[in-house]
Amino acid sequence: MTQPSTIVKAHGGPIGLDFDVSPFDFRAPDKFPRGFVRDMTELHATFSKNLSDRLGRELRTAVTIDQIGVEQLSYDGYIRSMPNPSILSVFELGDTSGRVIFEVSPQLGLMLVDRMLGGSGKPVAPRRPTDLEQSILSALLVHPLEALGESLDGIIATTPQLVGTELNPQFVHAAAPTEMVLVLTFSVVAEASGPATRGLISLCYPLTVLSPIRESIRRATWSGTLQQTAPSDAMASILGDSVVDVAVSTARSSIPASDLAGLSVGDVVTLEQTTDEPLLLSIDSRLIAECHLGRQGPYLATQLEKWTS
Repeated sequence: MTQPSTIVKAHGGPIGLDFDVSPFDFRAPDKFPRGFVRDMTELHATFSKNLSDRLGRELRTAVTIDQIGVEQLSYDGYIRSMPNPSILSVFELGDTSGRVIFEVSPQLGLMLVDRMLGGSGKPVAPRRPTDLEQSILSALLVHPLEALGESLDGIIATTPQLVGTELNPQFVHAAAPTEMVLVLTFSVVAEASGPATRGLISLCYPLTVLSPIRESIRRATWSGTLQQTAPSDAMASILGDSVVDVAVSTARSSIPASDLAGLSVGDVVTLEQTTDEPLLLSIDSRLIAECHLGRQGPYLATQLEKWTS
């Protein structure tokens, strides 16, 4: 049970407040709407698949890439969170003002180089890659750029252009220190006959880069060029966090007025709907789907069967 938080004093005594107090960092407020973050997450599901396919062909083994997190923080906080050395690729997205950073953990980078040279990709201690290893990594880092270009195709007409690579995060100047960035983190697993090669990669988008992408996603959503898996995705992108009333009902049934007048508590009314027929799900009296009644935990729930429009 939440205890009252004492944070205000009046007339010489404390006042207990019965609501929870959440911390808020005024130096790093959230700049990206939740709907947009969700859109970026969906777009980068395609990026994960494309990059998995490309690295799998390059390494001649099965590669699995999964998105494991998304975070909003200042650019300075992002740079300070990375170890030195780190394997960083800096690239531009066409006409967007600003640069994007693709980061590979040093352990993963060295293990991938070992794979490329015929080794097993066994874990190694973090260290600075040699000149030869950097050359091999440069060839591998082409794949994320191409995979990202394919993922953003239809959203922005651009091909990511590599600006340079860097091993020291402090030498990368992609945004102002206080500018907010969106960081998407992915896990990488490359299968092998021995222990699998595992590690992390991430993409860092500054606010100046995301602003035109956000506008493009909004236009694509309205024009229908942004692929959606169901009408619910389109409504989520357009309406954001709006609250609507959802109603579930049976098909309409008729009973004689005399029976209605004689109803009393405990009477059973037989409906003109069989138990295997779906229920009707509507919003503001507009039918949108058919569903079946069920239970999830202590609550009644419905399972969507099909969209009606």
